[in-house]
Amino acid sequence: MFSKNHKSKTKGEQAHLAAVASLPCSVCQAPPPSQCHHIKQQRHYTVVALCPDCHANWHGTKTLWKVRKMDELDALNETLRMIYEQR
Repeated sequence: MFSKNHKSKTKGEQAHLAAVASLPCSVCQAPPPSQCHHIKQQRHYTVVALCPDCHANWHGTKTLWKVRKMDELDALNETLRMIYEQR
């Protein structure tokens, strides 16, 4: 549920979120579609492509993330690398 102050996504934000969702998981490389994990709420350009398992793991124990020695910024870097390599 969104608050009354929630702003609609711009076309650019929608396009970016769609591009991220079309990527493999930035942590385990599971095939797309991916879920968009927002590093900070309502910041639609700082999202990470995650499979459902890695997304749930981030909000849980973070075990897989620790094994792969990754944090959110590492995963964001990988997401952006994949987007720019598609161009």
